[in-house]
Amino acid sequence: MRKFLFIILSAICLTIPLQSVAQIAIVTVYQCAPCGCDSDHEHFDQPGKCPSCGMKLEAVTEPSKALRNLKEPMNVAILLYYHAQVLDYAGPYDVFTSAGENFNVYTVAETLEPVITMPNLTVIPQYEISNAPAPDIIIIPGGMWNTINEQTQYWIMQNSEPADHVFSVCTGAFILAEADMLNGLEATTHRAGLDLLQSKYPTINVQDKVRFVDNGKVITSAGVSAGIDASLHLISKILGVGWAEAVARNLEYNYVPASTN
Repeated sequence: MRKFLFIILSAICLTIPLQSVAQIAIVTVYQCAPCGCDSDHEHFDQPGKCPSCGMKLEAVTEPSKALRNLKEPMNVAILLYYHAQVLDYAGPYDVFTSAGENFNVYTVAETLEPVITMPNLTVIPQYEISNAPAPDIIIIPGGMWNTINEQTQYWIMQNSEPADHVFSVCTGAFILAEADMLNGLEATTHRAGLDLLQSKYPTINVQDKVRFVDNGKVITSAGVSAGIDASLHLISKILGVGWAEAVARNLEYNYVPASTN
C-alpha cells in the first residue's frame, strides 16, 4: 500500500509546473511597513508588532532592505504668500517631513507676519526671505500667484540657481514662468490653467494629462494633490523608491511611481 501511495504522489508532483513548485517553496516573513524606524531592515518569522515603532508587522514574500539615509539633511524651503493654496504647500510639507531626518523642511515668506492662505487659513512663516537658510529644494505652491512681489520673485531666482531642485505645484508654474525658469522646458499646471500658461508663455511646452513633469532640476506638478505625487517622486530620486513607498504608506496615499494619470 505504501509503495502504491508513493507512486501516486510521485506522479502528482511530476504534473506540477516548476513555477508552481517555486511558489509553494516561498516562505512568508513579517516586516515593518517600513516607516524609517530602526527595525525597517529586520525580518520576523511571526506576526506581531514592530519592536521599534509599535506598528503592526506586514506579511511579505519579498522583504525590503534597509532604507538609505542621507549623510546630511537637505534644506527644503516652502514658499508662502497671500492666498497660496493650502494643500499645495501642506501636502509637500507632510511628505518631506515624513522622510525622517533626511530633510530640514521650513516655510519662508516675505516677512514673518502671519500669511492668509487659501481658503482663509492663517500661517506663521518660520523664516523671512532675508534670513532663510540656503535651500537645496525650493517648493512653490499655487494660488493667487500674481500677488508675488519683486522682492520675493528675486529671492526665488537668486536661490534657484544654486539649489538642487525647484518644483512648483499647481499654478505655482506661473511664478516660475515669470522668473523665466521654464523657457524651452516641458511643464504642467492645474488643468484649468493649461491654456493660459501656453498662451501667456509660448516658449513653454505645456503638458496635459500628467501628474507632474520632471525636467531634471525643475519639476512642475498639476493641481493641488498632484504636489504630493511630485514630492514622492523627488524623494524616490534622492533616497530611492523604498523611501517614497514608506512615506506614502504612512500617509495612506496611493503612490503610483509614474508621471501620467
